[in-house]
Amino acid sequence: MDAIELLKKDHQKVTELFQRFNGGGGLTGMVKRVAGAIPERQRRQAADQICRELDMHALIEEEVFYPAVRALNDDELNSQLSEAFNEHATVKRQVAMIRNGIGRDADLQSKVDELQKCVDHHVNEEEGEMFPRVEELMDEGRRSELGRALQARKAQAMPARAPAKRATTGGRTAKASRRRTTSRRTTPSTKRARTRTAARAKPRKRSKTGARGRSRSRRTR
Repeated sequence: MDAIELLKKDHQKVTELFQRFNGGGGLTGMVKRVAGAIPERQRRQAADQICRELDMHALIEEEVFYPAVRALNDDELNSQLSEAFNEHATVKRQVAMIRNGIGRDADLQSKVDELQKCVDHHVNEEEGEMFPRVEELMDEGRRSELGRALQARKAQAMPARAPAKRATTGGRTAKASRRRTTSRRTTPSTKRARTRTAARAKPRKRSKTGARGRSRSRRTR
């Protein structure tokens, strides 16, 4: 994926999260906010997601995208990069305050509103000035290579998820237990066949009493 396309998708995702926090965009969201009709759980979850997405976005831009842009050695882009780093610093401070206050800050709405203004300003400058200039100076192949690097860094930075544990039975997996249970199941016909086989294989025993009687008879004669 083209690096610029990837970063624009990140911008769009954050915009949608702001809308979710505000109960929707435009007039719908405004009415919900005034009426207090936005579930508090929805607001907290959206605020938390906004913080996480902005942290990740700043990370991959600062570690991967911005160094590649600086390598173009363009005065216009270098000036834009300096401003972008300053804006990132402001956004990070606001994100920290919001994250620390989620669930207990009565002023959360105003803080998220202020964060959104900063993010919107940053996005407009990147998409309106920096990205078009990068497209002029960086060929498509290099942008695709940079996009893969951004995706790889994002995947690396994501918290690892613990693998799901399978239920166990007596120290063995439930799946293995089911296989053993299935293998032991027998049909009535199978049981009869096993009984006949065992009967044929079992040697016949002569009666001890009968053998002793025949022996005494021979001696008498």
